[in-house]
Amino acid sequence: MKKVLIVTYYWPPAGGPGVQRWLKFANNLTNFDFEPHVLVPKEPNYAIIDNSLEKEISSKIKLVSCPIFEISDFIPFKNYFNSFRSGNINQISDQSFFEKILFFLRGNLFIPDLKIFWRKKAVKFLRKYLQKNQFDTIVTTGPPHSIHLIGLDIKEEFDINWIADFRDPWLMLSSNMKFHFLSQTKSKHLKLRNMVLQNANKVVVTSEKLKNYYNKFTSNIVKITNGYDGTDLKYDLDKNFTITHVGSLYPDRNPEILWEVLERMCMNTKGFEDHFNLQLIGNIDKKIKKRLNISKFSKCVSFKGYISEKNTHSYIFSSQLLLMVESIDKVMSYVIPGKFFKYLYSKRPIIVIGPSDSEIEQIMNEFKCGKYFTQDKKELLYSYLEDCYRKFKKNDLKNREYSVEKYDRLHLTKKLVELIK
Repeated sequence: MKKVLIVTYYWPPAGGPGVQRWLKFANNLTNFDFEPHVLVPKEPNYAIIDNSLEKEISSKIKLVSCPIFEISDFIPFKNYFNSFRSGNINQISDQSFFEKILFFLRGNLFIPDLKIFWRKKAVKFLRKYLQKNQFDTIVTTGPPHSIHLIGLDIKEEFDINWIADFRDPWLMLSSNMKFHFLSQTKSKHLKLRNMVLQNANKVVVTSEKLKNYYNKFTSNIVKITNGYDGTDLKYDLDKNFTITHVGSLYPDRNPEILWEVLERMCMNTKGFEDHFNLQLIGNIDKKIKKRLNISKFSKCVSFKGYISEKNTHSYIFSSQLLLMVESIDKVMSYVIPGKFFKYLYSKRPIIVIGPSDSEIEQIMNEFKCGKYFTQDKKELLYSYLEDCYRKFKKNDLKNREYSVEKYDRLHLTKKLVELIK
């Protein structure tokens, strides 16, 4: 049996998208004669908690931990701080004076991120752990990208196959742009990033655009996307014209064109308000809530709050339409959120509002599973929703017939196994 060591910050009971990828990979690796050992921080400060995910961890996974110094535990306004850790960061033009100072300090004092204090502790722990255990491969996954620096240190000391898993474009991240980086800070980020890219045996990325981007700096790039877990559970479709969004909605992911289109439909489409239901699952910004509460369709909106990953199945599979909203920031066109693959697997029609030139749009065109809209396509969005509503009234808003097996997590794990071997 081969041993593989996975170093990650996000692990159950952490909630949110960051934990899913390697929890599922680690579980599936046990089906391929691998013994995964997973190093996680001891008593971390997670911004989102989902205790249900702990029940999904395979008993064949060996979980180990070492202490982490969480600077966020010692910062005033902890709840506020955790809010922007989970993505709720105001645009630079909307930041208060206090926020500008806070984000400047965050961006320029803690490089590459707030988890940098775990680097020395984790490396010290792994020196001893690797002397007692023989591993074929070590995997580091980021963000947070300071986890890759642990892999970099270990690679310098041990003759071990190192895979660095990148889920985003690091410095190009839209959230990083809001931290008021000094030129010296950007240079440090670039230096660290390039050291990781050039020293890792393989760099795994989650999209074709990320692969093309990182190919500029190293030739050791392999694409393994996020994916879905197959399920035999069946759900009846909602009798209402239900549109469901799973995930957080923050200022940079506020689909104003959708709200305007829905208001027009309330005014122009007879009976629409009687059938319509907008389900928002996840953390919603206060300003967006306020906007929706005074909208013409306010009585049709259901704020569900954060729901465990497993319990989102019933909402996704029973909805008439699925909604995904991404920041209009060009950088987000490099990222394919994990929930998109669950949406695909449900075979329900999907509406995505996001930046131009997105890889998501290319996949949607391949499977003809819905429509992709940029923020300037309000009339096209209106026409599409009108058409979907007419089909709904005729009981004709049906599942698409297509195969998405290449995104099944078991299939994706096979690619990972080949990479490790």
